[in-house]
Amino acid sequence: MSSLIVSKFGGFSLANAERVRTTADIIKSDPSRRYVVISAPGSRSGDNTRITDLLYICHARYSNKEDFMEILKLIEERYRAIIDGLGMDFNLEPEIADIKKSLFFGKNNEHIVSRGEYIMAKIMSAYMGWEFVDASRMIFFNRDGTLNEERTFAAVSDTLKGKERAVIPGFYGTIPGGDIKTFARGGGDTTGAIIARAVKADLYEKWAEATEVFSADPAIVKDPEIVRNITYAELRELTYMGIKIVYEDVTLLLKDTGIPIRVHNIHHPDDIGTLITDELPEGIKRDVAACIAGRRNYKVIRIEKFGLNKTYGVGEKVWGIFARHGISCEHYISGIYNFAIVVKSPMFDLKRAEIVREIQNAINPESVTVERDLSLIAIIGKGMGTVKGMFARVFDAIAARNIKVRMINQGADDLNIILGVYDEDFDETVRALYDAMIMK
Repeated sequence: MSSLIVSKFGGFSLANAERVRTTADIIKSDPSRRYVVISAPGSRSGDNTRITDLLYICHARYSNKEDFMEILKLIEERYRAIIDGLGMDFNLEPEIADIKKSLFFGKNNEHIVSRGEYIMAKIMSAYMGWEFVDASRMIFFNRDGTLNEERTFAAVSDTLKGKERAVIPGFYGTIPGGDIKTFARGGGDTTGAIIARAVKADLYEKWAEATEVFSADPAIVKDPEIVRNITYAELRELTYMGIKIVYEDVTLLLKDTGIPIRVHNIHHPDDIGTLITDELPEGIKRDVAACIAGRRNYKVIRIEKFGLNKTYGVGEKVWGIFARHGISCEHYISGIYNFAIVVKSPMFDLKRAEIVREIQNAINPESVTVERDLSLIAIIGKGMGTVKGMFARVFDAIAARNIKVRMINQGADDLNIILGVYDEDFDETVRALYDAMIMK
C-alpha cells in the first residue's frame, strides 16, 4: 500500500499566482500527497497585507456602520489577480457576494474571516482538478470552543474515505447550531494535524516561508547547522524558548500517534527539511546537543531563609503568592538555605513591591532580592545527562569568554541544561555554547 501524506501550505505559499503554481507543482511531485490543507493568501512582495487581516477589517467596518466596500474590493482584487495569473476560468462573483450577504445577515467575524481559506481552497481545488472538501463538514467544536475530538476524527475519517485526493481549507470548523468557529492564529496547522491523525497518515508536512530548524539563531551564529532530525520532546523545549517550528496544538495532536512531522521551506522545495519524530531514527547520532536557544528579560527572585531544609510548606506559600497575582513561576532553583524563582511576566514589574512584602510576611525570610535583566539559554538535546564531561565543556566554553553565570539548572528528563546570564552576555554565550557543543 502506498504511503499517505497530509500537507499544509501557509499563506506565503499562496499569496500570488506564481506561488500558487509553485505550490501545485510541489504537491504533484509526490503522488503520496493526497490531502492538502490550504491557508488564506498571505503577504506579497512589497505588500504586507494578508487576506485574513482584510477580512477582519471588513467585518469591523461593517459592525461600526462604516464603509466596508473599499476593503471588500481589495479582497476581490487579490483573488482575481491569482485567478487571472493562473489563466483560470473561475467565477469569483458568488464568493464575494456571499461575504457581503453574510455581513448583512449578521454572521460573526469568525465566519467572515474563514472565507479567506474557504475561497483559496476552492480556487486551488479547481486549478489542480482535485475535490474540494469544506472543513465545516468535518471539524466540530464544543459549545465552550474546545475541539470535539471524538466527533471530528470520526467525521474526517468518514468524509475522506474513498476520496483519492482533496483540498481542504484550514483554520475553521463549526460549533453546535452550525455557526463557523475558527482556531487561534496558526489554526491551519491544527487543521492539518487533525486530518493527519484522523486518516492515520504516514507523514504530516508543513510548508512555509522559513521553517528551517537551525542549531542556533542565524542572527547570532554565522551559518549554523540545520537540524535535520529532532524529537517531539526536544521540540517542546525549543517551543518554550520561543522558536515556533510548529504550533503546540499540532504537537499535542500528533505526538502520541507515531506520525512524524516534516517541516519544509517553500523557497527550497528540493531540500529534505527537518523531520520531527518520537525518537531519533536509527543511525542518527549527535555529539551532545541539537540546538542552543534562549530568551531575554527574565527576573529572578532570590529568597534566603535559615532552616529552609527543615521547614514545611515554604515553597507552597511562595508559589501561592505568585498564583494569586496571576504570575507563572517558570523555573525554581533551590539550595539548603535559599531558593530562587524565575519569572518573565510583565505583571511582576507592576506588583514587585507588593509581592516582596507578601513573601516577607508569609515566611519571614532573612532576605528577598530581585535580579533583573537575566537571560536563560538552553542547551537542548535528548540524553545529555548521560554524556561524560558535558559540564566541563559547558563551563570551559563560558570561562574562556569571561562570561558570568548567574544560575544553572538541568532538567530532570535529561533534555536540557539552562544557564542564566546577564542580557548583555546573551549573544556571546550562545556563540560560546554553539562552538563547544555543536560545531564540529
